[in-house]
Amino acid sequence: MNTRNFKCFQTVYEEKNLQNAANKLFLSPQGLSKIIKSLEDECGTTLFLRTKDGFVPTESGKIFYERSKFISKSINEMFSAIETVSERERRFQVGFAAGTLRAVDIRSIDTFMKSNPEFVSSWNEYDNETILNRVINDNINCGLVVGKHTAPGLISELIKSVEIVLYVYNGHRLWDMDTVSINEIKNEPLISMNENYHIYHDVLNACRTSDFSPEIIAKVGDGETIHSLVKNKIGIGISPKFFPDSDDIRAIPIEDAYTWDVYGVYLENSPDAQLAQRLFQEIRS
Repeated sequence: MNTRNFKCFQTVYEEKNLQNAANKLFLSPQGLSKIIKSLEDECGTTLFLRTKDGFVPTESGKIFYERSKFISKSINEMFSAIETVSERERRFQVGFAAGTLRAVDIRSIDTFMKSNPEFVSSWNEYDNETILNRVINDNINCGLVVGKHTAPGLISELIKSVEIVLYVYNGHRLWDMDTVSINEIKNEPLISMNENYHIYHDVLNACRTSDFSPEIIAKVGDGETIHSLVKNKIGIGISPKFFPDSDDIRAIPIEDAYTWDVYGVYLENSPDAQLAQRLFQEIRS
């Protein structure tokens, strides 16, 4: 007996009308009628009398309703208990600082998570400090952050280094340059990642070290938007090098620029430190 059909029976019992019950179940009346007939055949008795006033339950139908409600309740409780245990088993959480998902192979991370049932699959991004604090306070098991950070008991492993470049559009005065200095973006309309990203603050500091404030005309939340705005000649953009050159836009290395480094962080004494190490090894490979 298909216990999923209990709900169909219970709805007909409560509505006493096949059409109303079918509407509630998003079924056709003909399909619902077949389900009820199938249940009656399995039980070897009539569960409803079909009258001009609707579906009237027989004594057998009343018994079936009460027992099916009990069975449905037990099944729901069973699945709820299984779900609760499953949630406890999926205890290992990974945090991602803004931008880090762009730098790593998401498919390899996803495959690793799915092959290890301890992982909670979550792809939310937060700012660097939030991820660091959550790892240090043991709220999550490990994280991907930008830049190397130190704290008592914190392990930082370099995952990937990405070159910082200046994206320029075809026809811009810097188009044919092999490299550019930070001074050459002075007075240029600049497109940058927003304040949630480590690179935004690094760009500001680099410009101020060269005694000027950049003319930032757009602060965005992802590399694709920088690429699109530059391609449409809204301005030039500073970003980690995530996109290949084309006829419309190219990436020019910035002299003396640092690399955009993604680190994996976890607590040395965490009972799940080895699992974090395995994850980071998978990401690096």
